[in-house]
Amino acid sequence: MDSDQTRGQQEGTPAAGPIVFVHGSLSSRRIWAPYTTALGNRETMAIDLPGYGDEPSWPESCPYRLSNAAAPIRKAIEARFEQVDLVAHSFGAAVALRYALDNPARVRSLTLVEPTWFGILRDLGPKARDARREIVRIARAFTPSGPDQDRMFAIARFVNYWNGARAWAELPSQRQEMLALKSDQIRRDFEAIFAERLPLAAFRKLTVPTLVVTGTTSPAAALLVAEGLARAAPRASTVTVAGAGHMLPITHGPDLIQILRSRFEVGASSSLKAA
Repeated sequence: MDSDQTRGQQEGTPAAGPIVFVHGSLSSRRIWAPYTTALGNRETMAIDLPGYGDEPSWPESCPYRLSNAAAPIRKAIEARFEQVDLVAHSFGAAVALRYALDNPARVRSLTLVEPTWFGILRDLGPKARDARREIVRIARAFTPSGPDQDRMFAIARFVNYWNGARAWAELPSQRQEMLALKSDQIRRDFEAIFAERLPLAAFRKLTVPTLVVTGTTSPAAALLVAEGLARAAPRASTVTVAGAGHMLPITHGPDLIQILRSRFEVGASSSLKAA
């Protein structure tokens, strides 16, 4: 595990509230279960985003934006007076970032694992052109009225893009069918991401201490987004997990736990609770 810029951010920060975990697309709060005992005496909670786990989908008749996706975060901490530490993965990292931009006084720190704010790829020049074209093609496959076989193709390509070329084929057919049922929600997640029009320069105003975590084998789009955010945000640091891909919270849990324990200066034994 290589660390690139590590800035101490505990000095002068307010008293710690809960650590709030936010999952990505095609997932739920349950991915954070292995982190239950990892963060000492810090209070932790994990939320479901709209359309996943126990959280209902955002109404189809209404536009879906990252600020809408952040509704469960707002609900989970609305009665809290302390600032919270947000730890978020993939689409959830984009949601957490939107929440922090809108509510900087509520957020003590951000830990963004493989963030997918793809809009900033437009501002990264020629090196990001192919990566943006590829992720846009994957997003467009999730058409609202596509036939079942098209949806299955779209979800298969989505899974393989983030998990590796053989990932879909190695899943049991029952699991494939269950994932395909979420194709409309993935479409809406992409809708929320690509609706954002903030230029990369806007993140220079992000004053929340931010740690961006990436793997070394992740798709180019995710790595370029992470690079851009880390360069633009004035209080950003980066950590790279060697050998990890986009799903590192699942595949490299011990590495991420080590990063979080160091970041929050905690020992073991905590309780993870659903919001």
